Amino acid sequence: MALTGDLTTFSFADILQVLAKDKKSGVLLVEWKDMIVAYYVKDGEVIFARPVDKVFRVYTDRNFEQLISRLRIKKEDIHKTIERFFLPRLEQKEGIFSFTPGFIKYDSDVPVRYPVEELIMRASRSLTEEEVERKISDELLVFEKAPDVDERVARVNLTEEEKKVLSLVDGNKSVADIRKEAGLDRLTVDRALYGFLAAGIIRRKRKERVQKPSITLDLLAKIIEKIKQL
Repeated sequence: MALTGDLTTFSFADILQVLAKDKKSGVLLVEWKDMIVAYYVKDGEVIFARPVDKVFRVYTDRNFEQLISRLRIKKEDIHKTIERFFLPRLEQKEGIFSFTPGFIKYDSDVPVRYPVEELIMRASRSLTEEEVERKISDELLVFEKAPDVDERVARVNLTEEEKKVLSLVDGNKSVADIRKEAGLDRLTVDRALYGFLAAGIIRRKRKERVQKPSITLDLLAKIIEKIKQL
């Protein structure tokens, strides 16, 4: 199923989260004001970007290795296209996007210079208050670190502020507690939490259900005990 939308209502942090969660492969096409750019995604990772003059041209290339060979780009240099056509645009909010899965064949050894967790954190740093509220809407929410937090954090260059916020996520403190103890402005804290959540570094802690004892069973036990005493 194709993923389509408008960047004014669906941020790059959200788009990347969806692609990473399901380890999708395909092409993310973004129609910016000044150009159309095709972002090539393999197993949830954005590995290559190129501007195109006509949308249909993207779908004529079905083999990634042949594509970069035709464009005379070395495999070890494909990350430079991300630096040129993706990273500078993470803060832009105007554009139409569509993701088409599965029509292009990738090699198994495609290098990933910018892990998706890194891209998500970069995208989260420019979120507006309105965008942040989509995930951090309740200050009583409690988050805990994901089981593979160390592995995911190792793939990201966190800022000092983000490191401080992450250190406060312990499965007990609420969003309100973290905001207070971080000593940072609220938007910075919320952007960090949003990015952590989208990148799978933290997760929402579910309330443990306390099973109440059954009144019926209690009464039954008392009746049995009285019968034994007869």
